[in-house]
Amino acid sequence: MNLNYTKILHFLTIVKHMNMNKAANELYVSQPALSLSISRLEEDLGIVLFYRDKNKLILSREAKLLLPRFRQLQTDYEDLVREAGHLKDPLQDKFINISFSGSKFFFSSLHLTGILDQFDQAIVKFCYLNIDQAVEMLLSGQVDIAISCPLIRHPRIATVDLLTEPIGLALPKGHPMAVQDRVSLTDLQSVTIYGLSKENTFRQLCDKLFRAHNIQIHYTSESNMAAYHRLMEKNDSSSGFLVTPTNFSMTLKGLGDYVYLPIDDGSICRKMGISYLTESDIQYRYADFIALMRENIQKLNEHHHLVGQSMMEHVMEW
Repeated sequence: MNLNYTKILHFLTIVKHMNMNKAANELYVSQPALSLSISRLEEDLGIVLFYRDKNKLILSREAKLLLPRFRQLQTDYEDLVREAGHLKDPLQDKFINISFSGSKFFFSSLHLTGILDQFDQAIVKFCYLNIDQAVEMLLSGQVDIAISCPLIRHPRIATVDLLTEPIGLALPKGHPMAVQDRVSLTDLQSVTIYGLSKENTFRQLCDKLFRAHNIQIHYTSESNMAAYHRLMEKNDSSSGFLVTPTNFSMTLKGLGDYVYLPIDDGSICRKMGISYLTESDIQYRYADFIALMRENIQKLNEHHHLVGQSMMEHVMEW
């Protein structure tokens, strides 16, 4: 049976006028085409819908019994089309909820750069969480997407890599190891390093990576950001700093005579990813948002270092 909506509409329009020519005019079809459509509908159903008596149409008993069904089908079809239209063009009171776990400077950059203004499918609502809270809120459906550094690993959560930055060693040019092209993990155990406080997310990431390789880093200090910045300016040639290439070029390089030495193990890196529930349709529904983040992640990364540097300069002046 080929019972499509066009035939249903044709039948109901004829019932409305009980005149084939008037129905054809409303439907913008020819009278012969409309008569053929009704004949085929009668064949599909196996019943007579109209009796023709000269120029008069008479609704059959079977048609009268089925008429409420036809009208319900029309209502259901119109509701379907209307609802699909709402889903196609989301209302402005719909939101995409996103959490961020990582550097607060990076979190600020998401707002300050205005990159998110390019995403107009829904209003973006951000919250800043630690990684454990982000996982809990993803699993409970309280957030749609989590942007995280380090990456979220969970059996029910899928993660797309956004950014991978190697972590290297910055040394004053007067340091004995500064003449090397790169350093090994073993070399790192013989260098004293100025460290950030244990609460700092970058420090936590570095410690986790080195623990995984059974490498013990010898921190000569554990400082807040302001004190850490002063140590960079001091450049006393006795100790180094763990940095990414972007951080080195935008911060340390301008503070004194430093060299950047890559670590010869590719797993020592800072990764940022975008995560969502594996069984959800988020990756398809908000594919444009994921693409937007991937296209702009390097710009955001550079901006986050500028924000951090500006904040440190402000603190130092104060």
